[in-house]
Amino acid sequence: MTRIADLSIGESNFDARFLKIMEDSKLEREEFEGLDYFTWVPFFVIAGATVAPKIRVHGDHTHFEGATVDVPEDQLIFFFEALPHLLAQVHAAHEEE
Repeated sequence: MTRIADLSIGESNFDARFLKIMEDSKLEREEFEGLDYFTWVPFFVIAGATVAPKIRVHGDHTHFEGATVDVPEDQLIFFFEALPHLLAQVHAAHEEE
């Protein structure tokens, strides 16, 4: 698996190709819990990514700290081809509103 994004509260890290796709999509970062692009996670999954939560456990309770976005190495090309098309559909739908 290749990590293409580490969405952490207050500081996210992105693969350069992934970040360019997101910036070119013109979709807002729309922070949820301080996480860049978290709103668009379902589209990352549809394009082929696996998203896993980052949880910190403190005794009897937990804290959500973010999520990681990974893509199987042999599917990266397909992911990077599919994601812009999916996001373009979202952008078009937002413009119609």
